Amino acid sequence: MRVKKTKQSDRGVYRYPVQVEDGRGGYRTAYNVIKPGEDGITEVMIKSLHAMDDHEVYLNVKNGHPPMTAEQKAAKKEWEEAHPGEKYTMNWNLSLNYIASEDDEEVDKSHVLAGASYDPFYEEEVSPEIQRLRDVVSTMTDRQKQVYQLVLLAEYSFTDAAKIMECSPANVKQICNKVIALIKAGVKK
Repeated sequence: MRVKKTKQSDRGVYRYPVQVEDGRGGYRTAYNVIKPGEDGITEVMIKSLHAMDDHEVYLNVKNGHPPMTAEQKAAKKEWEEAHPGEKYTMNWNLSLNYIASEDDEEVDKSHVLAGASYDPFYEEEVSPEIQRLRDVVSTMTDRQKQVYQLVLLAEYSFTDAAKIMECSPANVKQICNKVIALIKAGVKK
């Protein structure tokens, strides 16, 4: 589970862990490295992989800190007032035992993991707004999708996106304005 983003200085390539045999009957972690220019890999692909990792980190951190109930907030406030200058600590990382149930020692926790897994080919119903946005994106040209991903989703500047796309920042801005207009028109339907 990723909880830290890759350093900016290490984002020119993409590294991911794999398990390889260690020659003694066990396994060790090794890293495969994907570089732009090899096997048809582009800088955009590398940046997209890092963007997916960043999103995973965001979700892991967010899910590791669930919202507090009113009772928890009141207890926190009361404790902080009784202990001025100290920080209220909470253990947000819940174990599978806590999530599944603490009543039974032999709980099958696979249903918890199954519920937390994500299958990109099977998706539950989404809101009509999200579906309209997806429909708009599906009608975009490849260049528009690229600008949508780089500028609007990954928050690259026009200059950085232009370097990746090998065009001018003005061209990226023009495409971005068209993308925003498409989204506004499509989502309002």
